[in-house]
Parts: sequence; C-alpha cells; structure tokens
Amino acid sequence: MRIVPWTDLLEGRQTIEEPVRLTIGVFDGLHLGHRELMRAITSGPSSGSALVVTFPRNPVQILAPSRFPGLILSYRQKLSRLSELGVDVVVAIDFSDEMSNLSGRVFIGLLRDSLNIEKIVVGDNFRFGKSREAGSGDLKEMLFDTGIEVQVSPPVLRDNAIVSSSRIRKTIQEADFAEAREMLLADYSLDLRGITGRPEGAGAARYSRSDVEQVLPRPGRYEVRLRCGGSQRDGELLVSDDSILLDPGIETQIEAVTFH
Repeated sequence: MRIVPWTDLLEGRQTIEEPVRLTIGVFDGLHLGHRELMRAITSGPSSGSALVVTFPRNPVQILAPSRFPGLILSYRQKLSRLSELGVDVVVAIDFSDEMSNLSGRVFIGLLRDSLNIEKIVVGDNFRFGKSREAGSGDLKEMLFDTGIEVQVSPPVLRDNAIVSSSRIRKTIQEADFAEAREMLLADYSLDLRGITGRPEGAGAARYSRSDVEQVLPRPGRYEVRLRCGGSQRDGELLVSDDSILLDPGIETQIEAVTFH
C-alpha cells in the first residue's frame, strides 16, 4: 500500500496518475460502517486504485485535546488494517490550523485538481470543511455534472443502534470487549510500540497513562495477551487513574496488548 503525504500531492512531489475511487474520513476503528465504505471502493471492475484520504492524528486531538477520549486504532494499526482491506493508496493529511480553515468547496476542489476521481464514497453522516460546514448533500451538489459518481452509504446498525467510533469507545471504557469485537470485527489491542515502560517489582512494567493515546477501560484488572519480540504470552493489565501496569514483565519491549 502506498502512503502519499497531502502536501506532496498538492505540490506535485508525488503524483497519482491512475483513476481513483476514494473515501474520506478519520476511520478510527475501521468498524462495520467503515468497512462498508472500504468495500465500495475496493470492489467492482476498475482499472484504477482504491484510495483513502485520512489523518495520522485525529483532528479532535489537535482542536480539543482535553475533550478527546482516546484513539481506537493507532495510526500504524490503521494503516495495517487499511492494507488488509484492499486499499491501494492512502493520502495522509497532517491536520493543522490551515487545514481546519479550508471550506468544504475548496477542499474538494484541491482533491479534484490533484486526482483523477471516478467515484467518492462517504457515509450518511459525513461532514467536511471549516467548522464541519458541509455534508453529503453538499458534496453531491459540488460534484453535480462533473462525471464523478457520489455514493452515500447508509449507517450500519447493531442491536438497533448505529455503529460508530464513539459507541465503540464507550464500549471499551465499560470493558465490554466482546461487544467491541463484534463492531470492529477484531480484538481491541493497545499499540505500545515506541512507548517505554518503567520496570517495577518482580518483572512488571508500568506505563504512564498520558503516554498511551488509545482509549482505556475503566480502572481494574484485565486478562490480556502480550506480544513482544515476535512471541505472545498471557498476562494481566492493571489500569489505574494515572498509569497501566503489565504483569508479568518482559525481556523485550512490549509491542501490543490485546484484551480478551
């Protein structure tokens, strides 16, 4: 899967010549609803590429960090899962004040100037542009009579409620990992690559909660699966208000912690 920075695309340092079918979003979790969008851009006959426009960091982390409850997927996990779902190209936007002030019409104009777009697929609740001013209906109006197909996918329901990233976060916070798995089609896993734990006690490792960008369950003790150095083992994770403690300890850096 090819990763193209947004600025490289706009400034011509990297180009995407083939036609593209694309979708746009944060895609935190790549849950059942997101997977419908991926299916729409990766399936069917086409000589072009399936392209996703997304963000290495969730815009809410930048605009309102005190209100951000945590990621579901790290950026590395998101890229890995997008590749598994058949995406060919990711255009990565580093969110900034300049980006937040682009109108929806200008943003779509930049995409059209930089890409040969066959089709854009978005969810029914898709919002874009400054202050989230535009929605899926506006997108259809902007692209009317351009030859670009706009597909708006309906929400996906589970137990008569919409599957969403906010619902999954709440489920994880409540430690209902089985329910989260049903909506994610994957186990919930913390990506600890690049985060150093502090040795403590008889082989345990403590991590500052502020170093973990992903959402955590409520304080308590949880059975987990640890991945480190290419091997896996069972362990326990103790979540407190200011840290997480992994036991047993490890000989190498922990890469991931998966909740059962």
